[in-house]
Amino acid sequence: MLRHAAPRTPAMWRQPANRSRARRLAAAVGWLLFTLAALPGTAAQELQVVGQVLYGSAEGARRGGEVDIVSVYGSNPAHMRMRALGLSETDGGHGQRLFAEAQAAANRALAKVARGAGLDVLTVPGGLSGGSEAPPDLTAAVIEQLPLYHVEGRVLAGTARDARVLVELDAAALWCAIPAWREAQLLTPETANYHFLMKQAQDIFERVVKQVQRDGGYDGLVEKGGVTSRLGPVPDVTAAAIAAVGS
Repeated sequence: MLRHAAPRTPAMWRQPANRSRARRLAAAVGWLLFTLAALPGTAAQELQVVGQVLYGSAEGARRGGEVDIVSVYGSNPAHMRMRALGLSETDGGHGQRLFAEAQAAANRALAKVARGAGLDVLTVPGGLSGGSEAPPDLTAAVIEQLPLYHVEGRVLAGTARDARVLVELDAAALWCAIPAWREAQLLTPETANYHFLMKQAQDIFERVVKQVQRDGGYDGLVEKGGVTSRLGPVPDVTAAAIAAVGS
């Protein structure tokens, strides 16, 4: 006796097709997830330079930092001196020379900080977007690399080169506190005792400034008004020097 299988209904024909479509869709989603996971980064993660570049180059930059360059110049001794004297960076004279010195010092500081931190670029605040991490604010680090002093006055004792501690001394006030100098001012250069008294006063002046420098542990003594510091007012040791005249 022959048996005939019951004919398949339309619903029965659709079930294998639906399962095949589901498997293809699952495979496509899996491939897409795998591809995204394998990518080194996305556009949102790439560092973008959108502001003024202070150091390095925007092209190909992967790591960067930000620096408030206005604050850097505000703490730059040469620039501070220019501002204190009321000069301009475009005056073609002393102001321009001071600005060039300040600019060179700022560029050296920016480069040193960037290289030390392994950064490709430094910009003004808000000059970077994207990236895998927030850009650090390196303003304080750059200021720390600036020179401590700008010296224009006469160095009376010690040295100002690479100095860590400088002080000021009013040379005119010290001369006036030396009895031999005061006595010499009553004479003329043609008088016999004039040069003897001036030599005596010179010896006392040199002894005193060296003594004050040594006892205070200062790197140098600079004539009053001749040094600018990013740390603030420079200490004045004139009173101590005058007190040492009779010692």
